[in-house]
Amino acid sequence: MVPAKAISFLMDAERFLVLTHINPDGDGLGSAMAMKCLLERLGKKAEIVIDSEPPEMFAFFTNYEWVRQYGVETDGLEPFNTVISVDAPTIERLGDAAKLIADDANILCIDHHVSAKNFADVNYIDGTASATAQMVYYLASELNIAITPETAEYLYTGIVIDTGRFRFSNTTPDVLHVAGELVKAGADPDKISRHLYYNNTLETTQALGKLLETIELHFNGKVATAHFTHAYMLGDHWKNVDTEGFVNHALSIRGVEVAMLLRETKTGITRVSLRAKGGFDVNELAKIFGGGGHAKAAGLTINEPLEKAKKILLDETERTLKAG
Repeated sequence: MVPAKAISFLMDAERFLVLTHINPDGDGLGSAMAMKCLLERLGKKAEIVIDSEPPEMFAFFTNYEWVRQYGVETDGLEPFNTVISVDAPTIERLGDAAKLIADDANILCIDHHVSAKNFADVNYIDGTASATAQMVYYLASELNIAITPETAEYLYTGIVIDTGRFRFSNTTPDVLHVAGELVKAGADPDKISRHLYYNNTLETTQALGKLLETIELHFNGKVATAHFTHAYMLGDHWKNVDTEGFVNHALSIRGVEVAMLLRETKTGITRVSLRAKGGFDVNELAKIFGGGGHAKAAGLTINEPLEKAKKILLDETERTLKAG
């Protein structure tokens, strides 16, 4: 159910900033692109800004050049008084792009993460939705805005990514219905699938091989870890690497219930992607470290170098397994 306040929020302003989370995936970026389309159909103006470089894997999007990287393509942009955050459960997940939010700004949060913190003035949050893109589709329907082929492409991509190509447990009848409507509106499943899953660079494939060599099993094979060191990510090859979906390779191992992909940053902190199958709730684990997401997919940051961060994470995982 789309809140009436969300509709009023969109109707009452003319200039919007659309943001999504750090290192956006297809749901975050696709939802942001779709929101700009909807706003323009309403006669509004909107800018999309993200914290990091726009992911190359989504360069097939029509109007991909709409996406600006903060600090690189934002010179001259003044802070915005009206802001829409999509697919980000906390304001911290917006990264440096949040610096474009004026002190007295009104914020609308559209998100499907169960860990969403209701940080905005208006919160359209639905933990039962499979993807934020699904919620944006409902918003368009509420506004009686017909979905264009371009918007359908953005939203279908978000749904495909967050349902794991319609394989994850969040693949519900409702989201399958929405996906069908998006195909009717012009989304091309074959084109989107080819760009997302059959378009890897050589460097990406080689990086996957490197990652697979680091896999370790813990706690009688229930937990798998894999990692990238900062030193490995320094090379020129890394510019052409996209790690989307890498963590699922560890999860695919027989007997593994939880997979963890750790990436060490240049500042000495470690970012972690978590995936689960079975009964383990990785969102609860992520929340211990100030992160979050969903029961089967979550993320967190530990302010320690790789090896120390891994030990801290595994110690907490062991306590959680014993408690469960």
